[in-house]
Amino acid sequence: MSDVVPDRERFEDASHVLHGPAGSTAWRQLLYVLYVVAILTGLYGFTVTRAVVEVYGPGWRAAGATGPVAAGGAVLVVVALVLAHLVGRRRGPVTPDPAWVDLVVASSVDRALTLRESWLVPWLTLLVAGGLVGGVGGAALVGGGATGPLALPVGLVGGLLVGAGLAGSWLAGQVAADPAGAPRRGPAAVAGVLRTRATLRGLGVEGLRAHSLRAARIGGATFTADTRSLRLEVAAPVRRGRGRHLRPHGRRGTVLARDLLGLRRQPLLAVGGALLVAPGAAATGWVVAAHPPVAVAVLGVLGLQLGAGVVAEGLRLHGDTLGAPRLLGGSVRGQALAHTGTPALLLLLLGAPVAAVTAGALAGPVAAAGAVLAVVGVAVVVLAGLWLASFRGQPPMSAFGAGNGASTLLAWWAWPRVVAVTAGAVVLVRLARLGAGEAGPLSVAVVVVVLAVLVPVADGALTRAAAAHRG
Repeated sequence: MSDVVPDRERFEDASHVLHGPAGSTAWRQLLYVLYVVAILTGLYGFTVTRAVVEVYGPGWRAAGATGPVAAGGAVLVVVALVLAHLVGRRRGPVTPDPAWVDLVVASSVDRALTLRESWLVPWLTLLVAGGLVGGVGGAALVGGGATGPLALPVGLVGGLLVGAGLAGSWLAGQVAADPAGAPRRGPAAVAGVLRTRATLRGLGVEGLRAHSLRAARIGGATFTADTRSLRLEVAAPVRRGRGRHLRPHGRRGTVLARDLLGLRRQPLLAVGGALLVAPGAAATGWVVAAHPPVAVAVLGVLGLQLGAGVVAEGLRLHGDTLGAPRLLGGSVRGQALAHTGTPALLLLLLGAPVAAVTAGALAGPVAAAGAVLAVVGVAVVVLAGLWLASFRGQPPMSAFGAGNGASTLLAWWAWPRVVAVTAGAVVLVRLARLGAGEAGPLSVAVVVVVLAVLVPVADGALTRAAAAHRG
């Protein structure tokens, strides 16, 4: 009789030792969470989405917005796939506990078996999430009378495919960055993910340990609202532009040059910011030229806000280090203004031309000039929102307690962005109406009031944060 113990029995013994007689409970916990999410999505998500379709659908079809919205959705899917791949290079989906990596994965047990649960949990999560979003969207279109019953199966299948694609792209990023595997990038890495068992067997212990430890640190930074540690963990290592050196350009000029040098060394940040600002600016030009539904203005401002935030790392770092000595001298406010230069340049040098071209193509040169003015007005709001986000200080102590701690922490993180997007959409819609000759004095008054309130509030956030660091 052979003394060789099959891999499955050894795997079950290890699971019994580490997780107890019941084994790992990750699957049962995941299935319960997905069950609750599916119920809530079906009850509330469908109702709200159908109401949006019924209210805004006729206006969108009359304005010819359905085609651009569909194209924008396709672009967002492509961008999400690319971002999932980039995220996987820093923190992949297969991140078992470090003890499991060292004691089980590193053994002679089939690696595909030891990593199967760590892969299937995120894969199933994204698959179900995509199916829920696509199914609810298709059902809302049918229930709202916007299209025929074929939209339901198409939305469901499309959502499942997008969810599976996101999971595969995420895993492909981890495979491409694994130090033990053969260098596979782009299509080769994505194609390798289709052979899941072979892909899992090819993941090295060193890479798995690094991803697992990074996942633990990211989780700790998230729960403690340590945004600086979180950014350091998710940031890609600097490999480009190491030979370029910073040269003096005066106090504020040197600060701005340092931020630009940082983008030169991490070009993906600049590319990501541009990819977000460009569609946001195009939507801004569309709002000025054609006055589509307000949702387009909100999405446009959101794109500008997200794109500017990607390249505003210098401003966030300034907020984290307000208590440190200022090596270049000058005031705290002066350095904050200098750090604001990078996102401002992106909005003005890229956002304004894109908005002008879009508005000019739709409604002529007068609309193009109005689009430039709208981008400038929205840029002031977006930059003020970046100040609010960078200098908001520490979260309240209630964010770390039981009960509503998680929701409090989420609200603390989100409120500057919500304020910026809401105020930016108001400014954009009013400037668009002003350009069309509608309610001129009222539009001017609303824009002036929004800017007169938001800018001092942002400056007050800097003042309070600096005083807290001094204290």
